Amino acid sequence: MFLAALALSLSLQDQAQPDAQETAIEDALVGAEEDLPPPPPTDAASLIAQIDGAWAAYGNLAGELGARRARERFLAEQLLPVIARNDLDEGAHGAILRETADTIREVEGANTAWAVAQLDPEFFPILYAEQTRMGQQILNWAERDETAEGTIVAALEGVAMMGLIDGPEYARRADNWRVMTGQPQLFGTAETCLNGRVNPGSIEEQVTLDERREALGLPLMVEAWTEDRLARTCDEENGEAEDG
Repeated sequence: MFLAALALSLSLQDQAQPDAQETAIEDALVGAEEDLPPPPPTDAASLIAQIDGAWAAYGNLAGELGARRARERFLAEQLLPVIARNDLDEGAHGAILRETADTIREVEGANTAWAVAQLDPEFFPILYAEQTRMGQQILNWAERDETAEGTIVAALEGVAMMGLIDGPEYARRADNWRVMTGQPQLFGTAETCLNGRVNPGSIEEQVTLDERREALGLPLMVEAWTEDRLARTCDEENGEAEDG
């Protein structure tokens, strides 16, 4: 009797298992569908509203960016064909470059300063998400200013958190800038040197460190900073790790 009851129980379990698996699969598919972005609109009214909204939000910025790009391109189109010639009088190349250098610096410098001014940490991530090419051009210009790294890092934080740029790469960039400017790291990716040993140095808000790392696709701190890594020696004078 006991064996018969056990066999019946196992049989019922075998019959129920596929149903449970099917339910789990269906739930997973439903969850995946809910995570998908809505399909693009196909009706005229929605598309017209979309175009009008983009124009109202970014039309002036696009016009300013286009004009500034045109000035740089026009200047290059005037200068490069002349410099490329091999039939100029002796010394002409150098004279032309010297005389046009101020104009080049003025045009590029104005565009660079303008680009840095667009890197508002609240506005720029939205711009980058909705008008990526425009955001990338502004970022490229801003990076010509070696003193703007802090502004760039702050503007890219929201972009990285949205997954629009490489998360670990951004974390390393942000931490390197903080270490260079004497600030605690945010993500613990940069190596510093203390008492002849490699270590991450001071970390800001350590309680939430792993949460910040996870948000950018980094492993847990304990996984990244193993005992072997912490045992590495370094040159404390310049902070460089030593081999061996």
